[in-house]
Amino acid sequence: MAMVTNDRGLRPDEVALAGRIEWLCVGTASVLRSGDQEILTGYLKEPVDEVRVSRTGLPGDEQVYETHGGPDRVVLSYSTENYAFWRETLGLDLPLYAALGENFTTTGLTEFDVHVGDVFAVGEAVIQAAQPRSPCHKVAARYRRPKFAIEVARSHRTGILYRVIEEGVVRVGDSMRLTAREDHGYTIADANQILLDRKDIKGAAALLAVGSLAEAKKAELRERVAKGSPVDHREIS
Repeated sequence: MAMVTNDRGLRPDEVALAGRIEWLCVGTASVLRSGDQEILTGYLKEPVDEVRVSRTGLPGDEQVYETHGGPDRVVLSYSTENYAFWRETLGLDLPLYAALGENFTTTGLTEFDVHVGDVFAVGEAVIQAAQPRSPCHKVAARYRRPKFAIEVARSHRTGILYRVIEEGVVRVGDSMRLTAREDHGYTIADANQILLDRKDIKGAAALLAVGSLAEAKKAELRERVAKGSPVDHREIS
């Protein structure tokens, strides 16, 4: 699998692909209240001016479940374009930041723009898109919309999970600039569609060949391909 390793090798439209950090957010474990429910979560995050991004996580950002951490899930981004979509289509009253529990609230980079394996320079750090986020019941509980996790998944506006290639400080207002792209052509939205369609064995095999895809997703796809039949898509975020 070929990878372009500098801006000169990118097409003009790829060189132009960039976003901006509008909000940086981290959060310790807290309780999300929804009706009579109390849900322990790291989902409720607050803004900071800067944060040092490391391969193991962001200081002050906690995960409640073991499956929510790891090297392929260090940074979660969500776009303001998605905020606008949910406000317009569902009339949701979203906060300005961390509406879906993200660390980076961005402008200019959606799941339809970013490819699996895309490498971005952001502040002093370098990060790589590893997988779509798999939304869970917490997004539904927060907005008291029982099917919201399903709506998020089916819209492919899931958020993007990144691994860290180079550690460094990231600040509000920093740009996210594409510096490398693999040649497979799968966007984060494409990957999400394949992961959701448990009958798509051919797509699973093709996506499995993407070396930069998160290891947990590869394991899921291997099981599907080996069985040649649907498997449960159980990972939550």
